[in-house]
Amino acid sequence: MKKVLIYLLFQFLLSVEFISVSENVVANDTSMQHRNLNHMTREERFSEAMRRTLYALKVLLPREGWTPVGPEMKYLARAIKEFTFIIHAGVFIPCIMSYGTNEQIAKWFPLAADFRIIGTYAQTELGHGSFLRGLETIATYDRANQEFIINCPKITAMKWWPGDMGKSANHVLLMAELVIDGKKYGMHGFMVQIRDLTTHEPLPGVTVGDIGAKLSFESVDNGFLYLQNVRIPRENLLSKLSEVHPDGTYIKKGNQRLMYGSMVRVRVNLIAHEIVMPLAKACTIAVRYSAVRRQGLINPSKEEVPVLDYVAQQHKLLPQVATVFMAHFAAKQLVKMHHDYSLEVEKGNTSQLPELHALSAGMKACLSEQGAAGAEIVRRACGGHGYSCGSGLPFIVNRMLATCTYEGENTVMQLQCARYLIKCADQAKKDKLTGSVWYLSDFSNMSCTAQTFGDLQEPSVLVKLHERRAKCAVQHAGKKMQNMVKNGTPAHDAWNMMATLLINAARAHIMQYVVGTSVTYISELSCSASLKKILTQLCALYALHNINSNCGDFVKFGCLTSAQCDLAQEAEFNLLKQLRPDAVGIVDSFDFTDDILQSCLGAYDGNVYERLFEWAKQAPMNKTEVHQDSYQYLQPYLHEGRDVLEGRGRNSKL
Repeated sequence: MKKVLIYLLFQFLLSVEFISVSENVVANDTSMQHRNLNHMTREERFSEAMRRTLYALKVLLPREGWTPVGPEMKYLARAIKEFTFIIHAGVFIPCIMSYGTNEQIAKWFPLAADFRIIGTYAQTELGHGSFLRGLETIATYDRANQEFIINCPKITAMKWWPGDMGKSANHVLLMAELVIDGKKYGMHGFMVQIRDLTTHEPLPGVTVGDIGAKLSFESVDNGFLYLQNVRIPRENLLSKLSEVHPDGTYIKKGNQRLMYGSMVRVRVNLIAHEIVMPLAKACTIAVRYSAVRRQGLINPSKEEVPVLDYVAQQHKLLPQVATVFMAHFAAKQLVKMHHDYSLEVEKGNTSQLPELHALSAGMKACLSEQGAAGAEIVRRACGGHGYSCGSGLPFIVNRMLATCTYEGENTVMQLQCARYLIKCADQAKKDKLTGSVWYLSDFSNMSCTAQTFGDLQEPSVLVKLHERRAKCAVQHAGKKMQNMVKNGTPAHDAWNMMATLLINAARAHIMQYVVGTSVTYISELSCSASLKKILTQLCALYALHNINSNCGDFVKFGCLTSAQCDLAQEAEFNLLKQLRPDAVGIVDSFDFTDDILQSCLGAYDGNVYERLFEWAKQAPMNKTEVHQDSYQYLQPYLHEGRDVLEGRGRNSKL
């Protein structure tokens, strides 16, 4: 089994050697080790994250011969619990590369890559988020001075939420409505300097700052930006796709829809870094703790058992472990699709954008909801100690909750995915579809003939069940809308009224994609039979858990009978039993060090209670035996109580 898990680690992290070397470098560098974040103020966490991030980028990487775009960064992203410049590195720089001309890239990229300027991507506004056409910031061309004048015409136009903007950035890649001679040309990207490079003070016309405390991301300076008559040179319009000539002539050079591609790229990468990895950490903590914590008796004549021996606990934890693997496999396929799309775009072919946009939006929404819910499930599964910040779980839960909102609010993302599905369902009536929606034009017999729970553990059966459910969900929503329109309901009203059915269709589509791609990925792995067996069991558990959580759909659409739903539940319980002996080994294969996890419950040595006690003693409240600031309020009353007990004060006879 040990050899199997070592190979499992190899497949999950891609390179044991690279991870091992990177881990040793980081673990042995005292400047990279975490301080106790739970005992720090937000300002301290922000400063500490800034210090560690800059140390890693400006000292560690050059010293080791690593680069900001090298494979080592994958490990640093795992190793650094809190870091800054997420948007600078992940959005600002890629947007310059994607939407700038060669001259603009030559000017801005070296400065940004070397952190001689710090930038952010400013799109979301106080009054508008996912509805990009509603953005209100305006860039008006001044022909006489060959400048753009940037204005937020009202408070709702203020940029709000961009990371790195509050206190760090001195430049923003600003998304604003381009206006020339009173005519609007849509959203464009502008390079705008907002702070003085010598003093770091805001420039004239710029009001900028941090938006304040949030549920999570304490080390990120999410900011607000209010611009009034801020002038920038004409050359600061990112001009790969369009440009404005000195005389005000607007030239379209490419598909302006590609400007939306930056969000697609962020969503593609978000799944791996902000959903898969955090959930893997939460599962590691909870499974390890559940193997240590003993409580209650299963057999009254025997000793207390680890809570992981309870089927109810396995049912909470193991499907979340399975989610980590299946989301990882599906995310790898999405990354590959995005890579292929990027190559095609270089040739001028953007035909893959609608599918990639729909899939990335749907996966971001579906998997972020699964991940956030899963992290909270495993936190609760750790009982009272899971509520303590010393467990490391509240940090993970709160951070993952944010993924349900940023880079596209999930309901909006699901409806965007559904819009694509409805169009494809109409097309499937005439043409054979390919890609992620191929099943919509598959009219073969998909009835389920499973007679035992073992039949329902077969990967091919599970894939077919999810395809049929997705197809029926999409067709059901489409037909409902079509009937409403036939009966006189305006199409936009029908869309609004059927939103919940459309969201369900999008979720069903993503689930079939995750299950289908995972089954294919596992089947094509060149590995030992024992490893493939474990991965297949995890895949079946993920699929069955989804079926049992949505059995109403599977029965309603004729995918399963009521009796087969009972078999599906039996099949899931059987897999829990099979996976229980290897549960700790499976999460250990994620290879998180104690420093990365920052958890008293999930440390490798299993010394839960000793670590909790030591952690509690380090709390700022325990620096002194008496907390003087609060004691000053208690003191008069406690002294009265003392006097009474010593027979000197009021009611002393009592």
